[in-house]
Amino acid sequence: MSTSSRDADKFVVRLPDGMRDQINDVAHANGRSMNKEIIKRLERTLQEDVTGGSNAEQVERLSKRCKELEARVEELQNEPSVGLLKRALEQVTRRCEELEARAPGAQLKIAARG
Repeated sequence: MSTSSRDADKFVVRLPDGMRDQINDVAHANGRSMNKEIIKRLERTLQEDVTGGSNAEQVERLSKRCKELEARVEELQNEPSVGLLKRALEQVTRRCEELEARAPGAQLKIAARG
């Protein structure tokens, strides 16, 4: 259900010097009006409050975990069992792909497959 601008709630905000120009530049780059840009950003931060963190923070945690798993694979390279190493690498790859799928837009580096 769409609200016309005449019926929408209005709220006056005082912006610090230079912020209006910043918002205008970002809105233009994103192909949105300043109003839509502000609303989009408010919606995102309100959602972050509900989910407990920003996408950037989640991606950082996921990336750290992938690096830990990759380090474990490196340790396993010294194991005598090649099958064990292969299974561990497959698990790391699968886990990283799952993490990437949960963090839209995130590009985590996965250990070279080969």
